[in-house]
Amino acid sequence: MRRNCSNESSGSAGISAMIIFVALILVSAVVSIVVFQFSQELFNHSEQDAEDTQVIIQGKIMVMDATLTAIELDNNENPLHATIQITLEMSPGTPDIQDDEIKWAVLCENENTPHQTRWSNEGNLESITTATGSGSDPGAVDVVEVGITYMITLSLHHTTDTDNDDILDQGGCPPNYLETHTLIFAMGNSGSYTSWDLRYDEKLETGDRII
Repeated sequence: MRRNCSNESSGSAGISAMIIFVALILVSAVVSIVVFQFSQELFNHSEQDAEDTQVIIQGKIMVMDATLTAIELDNNENPLHATIQITLEMSPGTPDIQDDEIKWAVLCENENTPHQTRWSNEGNLESITTATGSGSDPGAVDVVEVGITYMITLSLHHTTDTDNDDILDQGGCPPNYLETHTLIFAMGNSGSYTSWDLRYDEKLETGDRII
C-alpha cells in the first residue's frame, strides 16, 4: 500500500527545520558575543598588568648587599647600636633623583606592646657615596642615577632612655638575635618603595651579611 505525504506534513517539517536553523544562528551569535567580551576583558587585564609591572620595575632600589660593619652591646650582651653598610643600585628606567629625596626606614616589632606601632630608625640617602672597586674610594654624590653602584651606612640604635642612665635602651631598631627587621626605601613623593628583610642570626658579628 502506497503512502502519500500531505502538503501540510511537508510544511510542518520545513517550519521545524527553519526554527532549528534560526535557533542555531541565535546561539552562535550569543556565543560570539560572549567570546568577544571575554577576549576584550582579557586584553584589558593584560594591558593593565603590563602597566603595573612597569611601575613595579621602575622607580625601585635594588639592594645588592647589606653587611653588619659595627655593633655595640650592653653589659648583658644585648645590642644597643649597630651600623650596616648597604650596597645598592637604581632599577632600569628609574629617572634621576636627588639623594635627599630617597628616604629609608628600618622597622621592627615594638617590644613593649607588639601589636602597637612598630619601632623604627629612619633617614635619607644624603650621605650616599659611589662604590668604585671595593668601595674603598668613595665619592660623594647629589643625584642618584641608573647604572651606578652606591653605598651608604645606616645607623641603627635605640631612641629612648627609659631609666635615666644616659643609655638609650628602647625604641629604634638595632639588630636583635634571631629577628627579622624590614628595610624600606621610598622614592620621594611618588609612592614607589622597595622593602627588604634584614635577617639576624643567633650570633651577631661584624662582617655578617644580613640580606
